[in-house]
Amino acid sequence: MKCEIIRDLLPSYVDGLTSKESDRAIEEHLKECRECRAYLDEMKQEVQKPEMTEANKKAIRPFKKVKRIIWKAVGLTVLICALIFGGLSYYYGKSWNVKSGDVNLSKEYVGKIVTIKFAPKDKNIRLYAETEPGDTNVITVRASRINPLNKSNHRNAYCGYTFIDEETVLTPEGKAEQISEDDVLRIEYGDKTEELSLKEMAEEACREKLASSEDVEMTYNKMENGMMSIDFQPKLMGLTLTAEKKGEYEIEIIEHYDDTGNLPDNRGVSCGYTFTDGNTILGADGEEIKLTGQEVLTVKYRDKTEEISIKKLAEENAQ
Repeated sequence: MKCEIIRDLLPSYVDGLTSKESDRAIEEHLKECRECRAYLDEMKQEVQKPEMTEANKKAIRPFKKVKRIIWKAVGLTVLICALIFGGLSYYYGKSWNVKSGDVNLSKEYVGKIVTIKFAPKDKNIRLYAETEPGDTNVITVRASRINPLNKSNHRNAYCGYTFIDEETVLTPEGKAEQISEDDVLRIEYGDKTEELSLKEMAEEACREKLASSEDVEMTYNKMENGMMSIDFQPKLMGLTLTAEKKGEYEIEIIEHYDDTGNLPDNRGVSCGYTFTDGNTILGADGEEIKLTGQEVLTVKYRDKTEEISIKKLAEENAQ
């Protein structure tokens, strides 16, 4: 039987539609014809491909279902995260006028600069001092919650004034402005309004004040003429010191902050005693004074009082 006839019968043969006689003839031909066997093999592969594709689809169908579940879970997670983030942003971003009982107010005087500090009593909130438009003497104290994911050390709110003298204050624009008895800083809380007198703050700021011992370096200086000098030098820029004598053996160290930028060459102050020997000191009138050992120089600072033995100074000077 010719190859053309066999190849025409092969589709029916593959589908099982040929007779037994035809099957025997086809199979005998296939044993002897390599080309027809190859043709049959190729035909069988083409017939199996759709079946394999369908089988593959059935095999991957469960994975597609899992994939859809995963994407739904991812979408739900993103939605939940967005809702949580939005809720937290609203919760921690919301601010309100804080009540006066929740705030500690203090004033710090550095020279003629007064800084007013508002410190929250609750460690979980931070404060803001908002000035009214066009009126810097009206301040609203507001609060917001501290986000635990974005902690900040700046929990306090501040406002400040710089006074030129007891009747003049510098505006935020740097202009000198006269103040009167009626001028006040109005502080708006959530429950009440508090007023601070600008005149009283100016008087306190311009009053001479004792220096803090932390801002002063004290040293001893032995001189050739028998004098022992005690020197007080400021540690801070812009600070000048003077000493006010309150008694024979008592002085106060006074601080002065520069208002003009013209600092003196020597910003410190000294006090000294002239000793003729380890037991004798020269008085202000030049007369010799015998030391009893009980004489003490008292140096007063803002935060403490220091005592220095005059007898000890005399002995060190005599060495």
